[in-house]
Amino acid sequence: MQILTIVIGIIFVLLLLSLLATTMMELLSSLFSLRSRNLIKALRNMLASSDPNEVLVDEFQRNSLYRHLTQQYGRRRTSSVGPSYMNAETFQSILFDVILKGDDISNLEARLDALPDEDLRNVLKQLLRESGGQLDLFRLEVQNWYNSVMDRAAGWYKRYTQKILLFMGLGIAVVFNADTLSLYDRLSNDPETLEQLANAAEQYVAARERVNQLPQETTAPEPVSPAPTTTDPVDPVSTDPNSADPSFGDRAPADPFGTSTTVQPPTTVEQPAPATYLYSGEDVSDKDFKTSLEELKGLLNNEIAEIRRPLGLGWEGVSLRELSLFDLISKFFGYILTALAVSLGAPFWFDLLKKLVNIRSSGARPYEE
Repeated sequence: MQILTIVIGIIFVLLLLSLLATTMMELLSSLFSLRSRNLIKALRNMLASSDPNEVLVDEFQRNSLYRHLTQQYGRRRTSSVGPSYMNAETFQSILFDVILKGDDISNLEARLDALPDEDLRNVLKQLLRESGGQLDLFRLEVQNWYNSVMDRAAGWYKRYTQKILLFMGLGIAVVFNADTLSLYDRLSNDPETLEQLANAAEQYVAARERVNQLPQETTAPEPVSPAPTTTDPVDPVSTDPNSADPSFGDRAPADPFGTSTTVQPPTTVEQPAPATYLYSGEDVSDKDFKTSLEELKGLLNNEIAEIRRPLGLGWEGVSLRELSLFDLISKFFGYILTALAVSLGAPFWFDLLKKLVNIRSSGARPYEE
């Protein structure tokens, strides 16, 4: 039973470090518009895979509807990169406008033959044949094609961010001296700290379960007032099981030890038809950056600070000169393990922590036997 408690303590630390990396990744994504750049990359692959001049891409980005998506709410200036999200219906509408150039829809086949990109021309003509020449079905075929490409683009973005998280996890491990091997040794020889950390992990999981149960409780028959709704779609990158965002959202609550009583009201999300999308419904803005920055500060000052004190994370009182060669090699591999663990993402560690906490709760505590 003691080994289970040790594993729970280690996983809880790795979860918090993963959440720290997730928040930093959100800052990086907002600062450099990574989702927007990935969307533009996907559009280039669709519209100009064999056209070196990228004529259609330029016309697509000059479209008024596309430029309107890049506008920040309440501001006249537009983003220099582009929107971070575009649904299939919008893509199809802009594409048809670019292809037809104001011409009647009856001349669609002739316009397709005049497209500068051979691959795009062949794809659209194939979709038109499969739809039997019916325009409504052709529109749906184009939207489904866009969705399938966006699913692959989600994989591109996931692999790209996972590489960043790996190096980010290594940096976090070094900065906080979060050596997984030393952490195991510390918890194995300090029962008081081990029990304190395991109890904090249990409180964290219990707090998250209470928050996750809230939407079901508020959707009971005849509610007093309806829950607020939003038309922003869910971001599959954030909710991907292997990404940096767990089932409780893209980061932990402000208080993982369950001391906060403030609960945000649930929202009902309406999914736009017809399929799955890659990008967040919110465009990159200064507000996103400031929000992520505040969450990063809160994570460092609250959750990370809580585990640093009992575990002694950091470089205070550590002298590298006093370490032997074996200790340095062990610490190096410990950092590598921490970096690999952080790159797995917070959802992986939260799900695993939840299962182990449930197992521990069903049995006797190791120091109560």
